[in-house]
Amino acid sequence: MLVILFCLYRCFFSEKDDARYYIMDSIFDDKIEAKITGMVYSYNDKETYLKDVYINIDSDISYQLADLLIYKVPHFKLGSCLEIYGTIYKTETSSNPGQFNQREYLREKNIYYTAVAKSVTVSASQNSDNSYKSIYNIYLEKIQNLKEKLTEVYSKALPEKECGIVTAMLLGNKTLLDMDIKKLYQESGIGHLLAISGLHISIIGMAVYKLVTALLVFICNIIKRIYRFVYRVDDITLGYLKMTNCMCIAIRSISTFISITFIIMYGYMTGFSTSVTRAVIMTTIMLFAPIIRRSYDMLSAMGISAVIILLKKPFAIYSCSFLLSFGAVAGIGIVYPVLKKMYSKKNKNPRKNNLFADTLLSSLAIQLTTLPFILYFYYEFPLYGIFINIIVIPLASILVIICAAGGVVGLVFMPCAKFILGSAYIILNIYEIVCRTFAKLPYNIIITGKPDIWQIVVYFILLAASLIVVYWYENNTENDIENNYMYSIKAIFLINISLAFFIITIVNTYTKKYNGVKVTFLDVGQGDAIFIQDNSQTTYLIDSGSSSIDGVGDYRIIPYLKCNGIKNIDYMIMTHSDEDHISGLKEILQQSRTGIKTANLLLPNPDISCKEEAYYEIAELASENGVNTAYIEAGDTLLGKNEFSIRCLHPETGFNAESANAYSTALSIVYGNTSFLLTGDIEGNGENALLEKLQNDNTLPVKYNILKVAHHGSKNSTSDEFLERVSPDISIISCGKNNTYGHPHKELLERLQNANSDWIATKDAGAITVLSDGKEIKTECYK
Repeated sequence: MLVILFCLYRCFFSEKDDARYYIMDSIFDDKIEAKITGMVYSYNDKETYLKDVYINIDSDISYQLADLLIYKVPHFKLGSCLEIYGTIYKTETSSNPGQFNQREYLREKNIYYTAVAKSVTVSASQNSDNSYKSIYNIYLEKIQNLKEKLTEVYSKALPEKECGIVTAMLLGNKTLLDMDIKKLYQESGIGHLLAISGLHISIIGMAVYKLVTALLVFICNIIKRIYRFVYRVDDITLGYLKMTNCMCIAIRSISTFISITFIIMYGYMTGFSTSVTRAVIMTTIMLFAPIIRRSYDMLSAMGISAVIILLKKPFAIYSCSFLLSFGAVAGIGIVYPVLKKMYSKKNKNPRKNNLFADTLLSSLAIQLTTLPFILYFYYEFPLYGIFINIIVIPLASILVIICAAGGVVGLVFMPCAKFILGSAYIILNIYEIVCRTFAKLPYNIIITGKPDIWQIVVYFILLAASLIVVYWYENNTENDIENNYMYSIKAIFLINISLAFFIITIVNTYTKKYNGVKVTFLDVGQGDAIFIQDNSQTTYLIDSGSSSIDGVGDYRIIPYLKCNGIKNIDYMIMTHSDEDHISGLKEILQQSRTGIKTANLLLPNPDISCKEEAYYEIAELASENGVNTAYIEAGDTLLGKNEFSIRCLHPETGFNAESANAYSTALSIVYGNTSFLLTGDIEGNGENALLEKLQNDNTLPVKYNILKVAHHGSKNSTSDEFLERVSPDISIISCGKNNTYGHPHKELLERLQNANSDWIATKDAGAITVLSDGKEIKTECYK
């Protein structure tokens, strides 16, 4: 109930509440120089985290932050007080649909600003006179050192790939994790193994509890033997019974205390992420409950952990880790018992333990409660994930124990650690073989797009209704007639679940479709990427690249496509071979067999002297990945339905361009009474040839509603004469924020103003989507 009240509070007072955390937003636009003081409480190879932070922008203004993420800081001991001069940055929001949102990710960690250090000095410790804080900092430093030593053990005992998996799985350190393995695990539905979860905490916590208990029992047995020998007691006396009882209480209390202390230390070592915090709190409650003679209830413990986490990190409730972690626990605590009862009714011997059935039912229960969140954050789900988890989960417990034991032993004797971790190497290779085998099956990944909130709400209402029906039946039906209704109850349950699945997947795909033509100019930094979906749902991707953003295809283009439920690209058009137009195309083509599939690649065909190495490289890449390749030249037309067409205006075959920019493919798009002109990076003799075509061809629109300004708003393109002929209502400029070229140039903006054309730049607006119904256009800016 407290969590629900918190959600309602955020719904109505989020804007006012956010102002308490983003206290410097009104002071500067993007960045500002400042003096920073704070204490180091965590660090890794790239980042340092400060707490108790004070920021002085000038001598008169000072701000206090709970936490700050700072880059380019050398490693200092935990607890060190630093004085830093550097640049404060606002956290970045996503600029395209589907893109990773740094602002939302960091605010879960209570971080609302980042900084880059220019100079760092260690100040006199503010806590030197506080013995408690000094001891606490020493304790944290020892834990950090232990983590580094364990990482070293794994790096020496295992190959690089397996070392990255183990350090991510046990230590929460993902800096060594191979990106190909990370992607493989996520697409196979076992990405949860790479995050510290309740599975790891419970295994490690209970292992410590049982080891300590066994050791204490052994010691107590020796003490009892000595007692009976010294006092020559042959029969059990009252004093002996009291001593035994006291020993039992002591064993339970000491084992619990040591286990709880250990898992808290482990939580500190792994960084106390949301999932780790939940698991530590729930395991602590589970261990502590018998001490105070209480029974452990999973859902109560889950509620307590949620409240504690939200008190410390209020924005965690929106995070993927919070929702997936608690969703999985809810699946085990609420859905699994219902599925188990339904299975037990069919099983002739319900008391007999069936590991396969239990694993299948628990995996299914988790999938049912986490599916909406997986689709909301990742826009796809692995079809065979349930079956892969049936193989993986039983081995996970063994893997965690082996890796933990190998790491501890490696601190003392490395050859023995290598022997122990050899078993972990075998299990991890089994995981990889299983995942790659299933990845080859058809429909391995189902792309659905991002569901709307109403779809998620309806899904959970249907799921809850199904559970209530079964629960009511189990508690209100007499045994002698219950079999007559069991098949009806199962039918109702399956129908509701199927309907919920249909709404969250199939219906979601269709809600993403637009009846007219949708043209999106994506924000890819200093580059170009245009996605078109026509009125018959045929898809076109024109260019995709960036010179300012690495991995633009993987991190901006593909997430956008998946977010909108796009599974196939019918036509990929390359305007020219500059890297800021093709880097993303390469990444998409490389995944064409396993990810979003591309049917056709269309290339311009200028004079052979204009074709650079990159031109042939992308053509070869398309061929290697089963993509049809063809030329597009002036006069070619792609015809759609209901007066939709894409007509190539430039270049002609064999066009001798002054530069790669000059042979850029220019496209005239017409839908009903609306029109678009896309010009790539055209300039010089290429722009002159295009202008001549526009002036002499009477079949082209008299004026264009939308012009994609050439060459990112360079002053060397888009002349006054060109603008006079095109007469655009809106000009769209694709360029990067704070780019080194100064795009868009002042001279170009003045020409647009003289032509009475409004202009929008992706660096300011984010992704720009233009919707056309054939009569008029509507422009939407993502930011």
